Amino acid sequence: MKQLNICIAGLGNVGSALIQSIEDNNKFHFEDRSIKINILGISAKDKNKKRKFNINNYKWFDDPKAMILIDDCHVIIELIGQEKGISYELIEMALNKNKHVVTGNKALIANHGKKLFDLANKNSVALSYEAAVAGGIPIIKTLKNTLNLDKINKISGILNGTTNYILTKMQEDNMSFDEVLKIAKDKGFTSDQESKLDIGGYDAAHKLTILSTLCFKSNLNFKNNYIEGISNIKVEDINYAEKLGYKIKLISEACIIEDKISNFTSPKLIKKSNPLASVDNALNAINIETFHLENLFLEGEGAGGKPTANSVLSDLYDISQNEKFDNLGFKIDKLQDYEKYSTENIINSYYLRIMTDDKPGVLSSITNFFSEFNISVKKILQLPENSDVDKPIPIIITTHSIQKEKLSNVIKKIESLEFVKEKVTVLAIHDN
Repeated sequence: MKQLNICIAGLGNVGSALIQSIEDNNKFHFEDRSIKINILGISAKDKNKKRKFNINNYKWFDDPKAMILIDDCHVIIELIGQEKGISYELIEMALNKNKHVVTGNKALIANHGKKLFDLANKNSVALSYEAAVAGGIPIIKTLKNTLNLDKINKISGILNGTTNYILTKMQEDNMSFDEVLKIAKDKGFTSDQESKLDIGGYDAAHKLTILSTLCFKSNLNFKNNYIEGISNIKVEDINYAEKLGYKIKLISEACIIEDKISNFTSPKLIKKSNPLASVDNALNAINIETFHLENLFLEGEGAGGKPTANSVLSDLYDISQNEKFDNLGFKIDKLQDYEKYSTENIINSYYLRIMTDDKPGVLSSITNFFSEFNISVKKILQLPENSDVDKPIPIIITTHSIQKEKLSNVIKKIESLEFVKEKVTVLAIHDN
């Protein structure tokens, strides 16, 4: 029988779900998995907040750092979620005191993980973070263990449930971005503070930074990310994409190009035949391409109390079964600095929406620029004339694969035309 004594800092959705799960499954853990989990202390910002469990069953600490001083505490679980501040101080202090740490804090790992992994390695303790990426999907263990001897060529996927819910709702109910964002907040999928990270693409990019490190041994460097959120996506683009056989999803993808790192998070058009296109609502999905596997596709609940608590429990079980800890799946001295691959050198096919006056010669003037720069147009969708002659009409163009820099030059020319009435909408097409 393994006995694991833990302390929990942060009692939001995940922390509360974790305690409930331990309470409800204690007999299963004890009898079927031969492990007993004891909660020696809990801490949160507000002791009086209403919770789904009885806090009086546990010893309360106003200062979470005081729990580290409990001699027989084996693991500190950090679920506060600050990028630095008390979250960083708590983890650093715990590692220095030779306590194992489990965290779901992707922003902290993405921005400051290198120093903490060094510290964990120095003190031969675990710094586990399965809960930091994709909720209940076991992506960290898959990369560290299952694919450890396979060369990973590319990893991509949907890493933020809130943005996926918003884009799904916009398509299904033909609603604007602002309308659906309000619904997402009302349902508790995001808050005013969290939504900036979610819809801005930063939450997904934090997770991608961690995945990129595990896949390519790149130093944890959040600055290597190119990030574009979904706030400029209009329901019209979603509808036009559907006419062309696509859905729009916020896609995060990482690979090595010419010995440089490419970490990219942006809204992209996905063919309906692609499994990622079928991942709707708040689900997450990850696709891994390796030397041995053309596609390894993982899909599941990417957020929420229970799924993320499941990942914390998974880390706790691993800690109970091991005496040595390789937190990255490889030796930390294997980490290397990569130069960031220029976004202008990316080769992709693209979707463009050009709003113009409804008059003769417009289309030919636009396509002339594509010919001038030797850009191959795949499809043109010129929608029927609008009954309001003073209202701009959309011209939808998709291109074959082209270097981003060359396309940017064409767009500058197009936007300078007097009959083009607004900035051209440009979205990459996810075609690998």
